[in-house]
Amino acid sequence: MSQSALLIGEITHARKEWESISSLLSLKEFPSGTREDFIANCKAGQYDDVVALYRSNNSTKYTGPFNAEMVAVLPKSLKYICHNGAGYDNIDVAACSERNIAVSSTPVAVNDATADVGIFLMIGALRQAHVPITALREGKWQGPITAGGREYRTSLGNDPKNKVLGILGMGGIGREMAIRAKAFGMKIQYHNRSRLPADLEAGATYVSFDELLANADVLSLNLALNASTRHIIGATEFTKMKDGVVIVNTARGALIDEKALVAALESGKVRSAGLDVYECEPQIEPGLISNPNVMLLPHIGTATYETQKDMEILVLDNLRSAVEKGELITQWLKRAPDDDEKRQQLITEDHHTPSPTPSRCVTVKSTNLQITNSIIWTIANERCSLQVRYAAQEISSAKSARARGSYLRVSFKNTRETAQAINGMKLSKALTFLENVTTKTMAVPMRRYAGSTGRTAQGKQFGVSKARWPVKSAEHIIDLLKNAEANADGKGLDTNALIVKRIQVNQAPKGRRRTYRAHGRINPYMTNPCHIELILTEADEEVKKGPSDAQVRLSSRQRGTQIRRALIEA
Repeated sequence: MSQSALLIGEITHARKEWESISSLLSLKEFPSGTREDFIANCKAGQYDDVVALYRSNNSTKYTGPFNAEMVAVLPKSLKYICHNGAGYDNIDVAACSERNIAVSSTPVAVNDATADVGIFLMIGALRQAHVPITALREGKWQGPITAGGREYRTSLGNDPKNKVLGILGMGGIGREMAIRAKAFGMKIQYHNRSRLPADLEAGATYVSFDELLANADVLSLNLALNASTRHIIGATEFTKMKDGVVIVNTARGALIDEKALVAALESGKVRSAGLDVYECEPQIEPGLISNPNVMLLPHIGTATYETQKDMEILVLDNLRSAVEKGELITQWLKRAPDDDEKRQQLITEDHHTPSPTPSRCVTVKSTNLQITNSIIWTIANERCSLQVRYAAQEISSAKSARARGSYLRVSFKNTRETAQAINGMKLSKALTFLENVTTKTMAVPMRRYAGSTGRTAQGKQFGVSKARWPVKSAEHIIDLLKNAEANADGKGLDTNALIVKRIQVNQAPKGRRRTYRAHGRINPYMTNPCHIELILTEADEEVKKGPSDAQVRLSSRQRGTQIRRALIEA
């Protein structure tokens, strides 16, 4: 049976790229309809050959959310869901995982557009632009306008210059906000899960959470929404802020207790606010709508032609990679935080998405075994799954990012040697090395599996004479590294300081394959697939030792020798 890809909804900007997938798969579409229509099609077997699904960002209005009910009727052939969006609020990832369906998203592509909207809201809130804009459209020049039963006129605003912009969550979007705010002469302070390296701080000052609240003239929220950060800004936090503070939120609506925000606006504690996201979208707290000191946008942070096209292209790249290589570039890897991580997850955000609805999460508890490369059982939602431990000690998931590929059709021996060559390397150096391997300008040293390997001068830099160019292995590992890098960026880790902490290649069960040749000939052969898992962490910060004033202690014989030499020289 031929395999197919299914598009739900529409592709607006990358239609040509979608049609090019026809060289790999048959294309099917569900452009519009109802949830009942889609479920009926699934049950009737219309999609029984679908292996990959493109879920557009407007597909929810046709099929509704991909909850457990929907996932249960999806075709058994489905292996990949490629979602156009940075969040998973409309996909039950746990239900997909139970059916071994991998899910991908479009992280990082939204940073610039979201930061632009954040600056727009900040300037509008500082200048209290809503009143004159509304008055002008009503033919009243600078006012008055009536809102909430009161009259408002155009008033003096504030310049951003020399104001303190406090960024809560210095991930990709937060850093882009900082870059833009500096152009207005603002001073940048931030609070993050961990302090950024100096090159990423770029002059910003790291402070504690309470210090950020106390110092900020403008507070920008750029962090992820989870159980720890829901209502992270509430009545208690508003009391710690300056009088007349400006609040900007382009991340998730539920980060702020909207009722507490309304009260703070009415009391004057918060002078103005700029909001693109809301707790119960599309419903908005009435007190925000009636207050003319609030700049409101209907969640348009990523609504630009360029960003939307980049997101569509990334979805199609994921789909193509899934079909050709059996792996997704930006696959969602859901992991439950440990007790320490729950607090540290305070502040990481690189995805601008609507507020997620509560969904089932996979809780994983693992036994701390001090055995390298051992097999352990982990319990997750009353299900047992076999996992591999690669580290002698636990590596905190809050400070690391992981990627995994299973049953990859690539030589185990070549892949194992390639992995060992980059183990411990800085991420940027590892990617450069592997790309050079694909162009055969650098070679992978063959140490354990050197039999029948020819000699090349390119192996000298590794201290060996035997080396080769396993292009396919390099390409697979490059994709996994980029996947892990995207996951790290989503956690707010410094992607410029990542190193390959662990990389493990295990041999998968061998398989029998065959090649069909001319005149009916068949060439049988054995395939040696493998599993790959890698872990990226931030490099340990080097702390230089201070000057030592300790004096060297000499024995009596050494002191006597020094005295004799001094007398002789005198």
